[in-house]
Amino acid sequence: MTLAEMEPYYAKAEAKMGVTGTNNWPRLPGNNNFKVLKAGADKLGYKECHTGNMAINSVERDDRNSCQQTGFCFQGCKWGAKWSTLYTEIPKGEATGHLEVRPNSMAIKINHDASGKVTGVVYADKDGKLQEQKARIVAVAGNSIESPRLLLNSESSKFPHGLANSSGQVGKNYMRHTTGSVYAIFDKPVHMYRGTTMAGIIRDEARHDPSRGFVGGYEMETLSLGLPFMAAFLNPGGWGRSFTTALDHYDHMAGLWIVGEDMPREENRITLHKDEKDEHGMPIADVHFDDHPNDEAMRNHAYSQGQALYAAVGATRTFPTPPYPSTHNLGTNRMSEKPEDGVVNKHGQSHDIKNLFVSDGSQFTTGAAENPTLTIVTLAIRQADYIAAQMSAKTI
Repeated sequence: MTLAEMEPYYAKAEAKMGVTGTNNWPRLPGNNNFKVLKAGADKLGYKECHTGNMAINSVERDDRNSCQQTGFCFQGCKWGAKWSTLYTEIPKGEATGHLEVRPNSMAIKINHDASGKVTGVVYADKDGKLQEQKARIVAVAGNSIESPRLLLNSESSKFPHGLANSSGQVGKNYMRHTTGSVYAIFDKPVHMYRGTTMAGIIRDEARHDPSRGFVGGYEMETLSLGLPFMAAFLNPGGWGRSFTTALDHYDHMAGLWIVGEDMPREENRITLHKDEKDEHGMPIADVHFDDHPNDEAMRNHAYSQGQALYAAVGATRTFPTPPYPSTHNLGTNRMSEKPEDGVVNKHGQSHDIKNLFVSDGSQFTTGAAENPTLTIVTLAIRQADYIAAQMSAKTI
């Protein structure tokens, strides 16, 4: 799959999501946290530092408000400025009369006929009763943990290792980005929590440059945690005066988050737990992940650069902070040209079962040094066009 092939769909996704810095939509304004980041970036000689391309309205559009810069964005967007399938795409789909959402339901198993063609999905409804929805096409979109779990739990005599798994690749190559954070304390107040939390990015380190001691690259993005979250993760297990005085200076802090390309490895995988089951009697997902030495080298380089950036603009203390227990889950049903190397083709269509699709981040073969939502949406739009064409041609 080439960039030229993807570019028209990226453009459609950016227009749908209202991505700032595209389609003549201005980027979001920089808050104080960004101003500190930008000043440090300039000192270190970085050239590509701005408030990012974000799916958050910088102007009123799509019958939604623009960002009002109130901060604490991890609590959810209070203004509806942030693009979200929950209140942008799903209501539009329901309005067409062609989408029905069945909340509080759980997909249990995908059924198939004697030929191997999928025929529908068994699910537990909101009351816990098992139902079956017949389907001409099934698109799995539970992302990188629940999607492989559903495929593996759909094993049968015809597919003893789970659906779409002739390659043995379902669940393998789990990625979640190489992450970490750096916080710094300054003599004067910063109030990093005001304004759009993550409207700030440095992209210079995203290049592939093995001379740094690792392959792939990473970006640095502005970040601010609420005070309870900060207390838990600034220095996990921290105690005493050194730790408490850091929290006392919360309003004097600036912060950045590291997001980098981690290594796809078969050892990092999602399998079915041998003993534990959910309330419906189905094996739960068993997640295994270890850092690759390349991930560790990248993270350490990013820590060093983040600390140098803040030191260059007068930080009195800096805190390299370990990754949080939240991730960009990617991989586990990866694309491949050859069926023996992966789970789906470049359209997210299962190599093994032509009317079974994967429509989420588990298709990714690598994680890249970018937040993944734009590419997930781009692939979904492209996949929808492909499915429509195939259905019209009656090939599926």
